[in-house]
Amino acid sequence: MTWQKKYQEWSNYSGLDLDMKDQLTNLSDPVEREDRFYDYLAFGTGGMRGELGVGINRINSYTIRRVALGLATYVKEEQASKKGVVIAFDNRHGSQLFAEWTARVLASQGIQVYLSDQLRPTPELSFLVRSYKSFAGVMITASHNPKQYNGFKVYGADGGQITLETAERLMAILKKINNELTIDAAPLSTYVDQKLVSVFGEEVDERYLDELVRVIQSNEKVRQHGHQLSVVYTPLHGTGNVLIRKAFQRVGFTKLHVVEEQAVPDPDFSTVTSPNPEEQVAFDLALKEVETYPAQLILATDPDADRLGVVVIKEGAPIFLNGNQIGVLLLDYLIKAKQAKQEKLTNYFLAKTIVTSDLGAKIAESYGIQTRNTLTGFKFIGEQIQLSEERGDKKFLFGYEESYGYLVEPFVRDKDAVQAAVLLAETALDCLLSGSDLIERLDEIYTRFGYYEERLETQVFPGKEGISNMKQQLDSLRRMTFSKIGAFELAYREDYLTSERLVVGQRTERITLPSSNVLKYIFTDGSWVCLRPSGTEPKFKVYYSVNADTKERATCKLEQLQAAFHNLMNK
Repeated sequence: MTWQKKYQEWSNYSGLDLDMKDQLTNLSDPVEREDRFYDYLAFGTGGMRGELGVGINRINSYTIRRVALGLATYVKEEQASKKGVVIAFDNRHGSQLFAEWTARVLASQGIQVYLSDQLRPTPELSFLVRSYKSFAGVMITASHNPKQYNGFKVYGADGGQITLETAERLMAILKKINNELTIDAAPLSTYVDQKLVSVFGEEVDERYLDELVRVIQSNEKVRQHGHQLSVVYTPLHGTGNVLIRKAFQRVGFTKLHVVEEQAVPDPDFSTVTSPNPEEQVAFDLALKEVETYPAQLILATDPDADRLGVVVIKEGAPIFLNGNQIGVLLLDYLIKAKQAKQEKLTNYFLAKTIVTSDLGAKIAESYGIQTRNTLTGFKFIGEQIQLSEERGDKKFLFGYEESYGYLVEPFVRDKDAVQAAVLLAETALDCLLSGSDLIERLDEIYTRFGYYEERLETQVFPGKEGISNMKQQLDSLRRMTFSKIGAFELAYREDYLTSERLVVGQRTERITLPSSNVLKYIFTDGSWVCLRPSGTEPKFKVYYSVNADTKERATCKLEQLQAAFHNLMNK
């Protein structure tokens, strides 16, 4: 069907929601019409995410119903209706409505549903899938995206994001569903009365918190001294507020000051330009709080509370930590805690993504801890946990990615900012009791293992042709051959699309990770560049990593590598 016919189908549908009708009436630009109706919003390996609005290439109740019906079809094919699906949602525009529509469509197909009564974090949804022993989970969220976005994220029975194979099954099912306007269901109350929908409340928070206490490595230390650490926290108008407050109180950190203006679950994120703790502007209000409420630490979680940002207050000045730095601080503390308990470190493994700094792997190697590199996306870290449990081999120590995602205890199978916040606070307390701070601890790590510097560039490809243009740029680079850029000599070229690692001047090796449209260039000095399209947005990402014996040399090397690669891309 052409986009014009699909547009007319929506225009002529008498039962269309009033807000959708209004948007259609105001949709006069033919280019905009085509963009909204040329194809269904892509359903990828993590589910579906996009801008809110009218059209099949947008998030609205009709496109949500279509995906819900596709999920229902899959659940029934797997004969898992009684195991059911857990559904939660964040604070975004339409999130609760979309969650209820998902519940209604699933229940209309005879599938048991467990539905949250209020907004809850993504990691709690992951936990609840496991706690209910359900077949799948759905989180209505667009994570850290701007206010005009929302999404539909699907989880498997292990509590991790769905596998590539499951995503392909769902995509195949969705290709056969093109009647989104006529997908309907009875009111939610009907399915509640029929006991097909069970609505859960605060009792599940207690289940999660009972597990969370295992994240603390020294309960006695935190109980005795937790009051010495002062923390300012902002949930950035999202879902983290309730659980973070309860978690800190439960484990013994009593001086948690919440930025009240950002504690309100505001879908417009009215006090921030971006609800993303990866960006420094997200901390503006929290930094003002520190002027009147002295604190050693500022923590921020994104809207669905799966990412954690950290600022250390040192001598009255803020120092922002990046995702790689937070990760190695947590890893270092976990290792020391295991050593103190005389645990055998060689029994553990670390999981990280291929675009995450190699510093964590270097630290792990020095203690005999295995490192497992995965593709970008926490689903792959979750898969490694599952594989280890099935094999009965090494135990999971820690998993992290450079984009501010961390997991400590595997009762959750996705990144968990609540866990990370609690452990980061304990790490900061450990530093405080030893007369130092997180910055000094980080410098100790750098002095021992080398200074690592990373940088991320992002290029946006909007519109209908965005995804195609993004792939063309990668294909162009894929065809290039070179042995050196600037002063950097190439050691390996890894093409994750063809699953090949080219060892320069020698041979080609097989990459055992799943196929993905990613290129990575590793140079002889350990520096590297990695290119990948975003899995959820029309964005092209370029990651740079270097290391040296001093911070100054590492910074200089990073600038040289970036400039050299820009010259290559512009040829």
